[in-house]
Amino acid sequence: MRHGYFELFDWLEQTEKAQPQQFFERMRHTYGITHLLYLDVIPYSRSVHLHRLFHTLSAPQCEALQNMACDLYLPALKFVLASVKPVAHTTLRQQVPSSSTLFRHAADIGIASEGISYPLLSRANRGAVLSIGLPLHAAEVPLFLRSYGRYIQTLAALFHAALIDAERPQVSLHRTSVITPREREVLRWSAAGKSYWEIAVILGISERTVRFFMSSARQKLDVVSNTQAVAEALWRGLIPNA
Repeated sequence: MRHGYFELFDWLEQTEKAQPQQFFERMRHTYGITHLLYLDVIPYSRSVHLHRLFHTLSAPQCEALQNMACDLYLPALKFVLASVKPVAHTTLRQQVPSSSTLFRHAADIGIASEGISYPLLSRANRGAVLSIGLPLHAAEVPLFLRSYGRYIQTLAALFHAALIDAERPQVSLHRTSVITPREREVLRWSAAGKSYWEIAVILGISERTVRFFMSSARQKLDVVSNTQAVAEALWRGLIPNA
């Protein structure tokens, strides 16, 4: 498996554009992983904004997970995002009681309940996780983690970095610099849940002017709704994540 690690490492280093499904299939072949799930999100207090999702789940499995209540998976996701080291799913069930129900539902639809989730370093306001499922008993996972955990963590970080690098041309300094300070203020207060009228009062301008700034921001961010504009501004680090 060490030989497989170096093959994967070299492939990630030499590939010009990250290929998630190819990466996942190589990981499954090398380490005997049953499934992989990669999430790239902006976490909020009671929800998350999903920026990117790749996985090896079937369409019915993916649909079943999407239909689960947010409060079922959010505590587990936030626990992993706040972690520094990989989190075995046994540990997750012990530390986050609600995750037991999550993994039980996952097992019902054929997703391995044992595995490891890797928190990945990301930019401000963002978080990412690579979660792997393993065909092992809970007692076998620590040995797997000791044997191969550091290799998988390095490969996960390289894969994550490749995805971020691939989007950099879309987030150039030229593009973000056209957002004016006033537009950022409007976006920031909109992110805080304020209405056009409330923003106008706070900033001491007319409601019509607020609408103009928001319309201009949507156009510059290449989105069609205020919600998307706020999410994009948060994703780019243009406004703080309150």
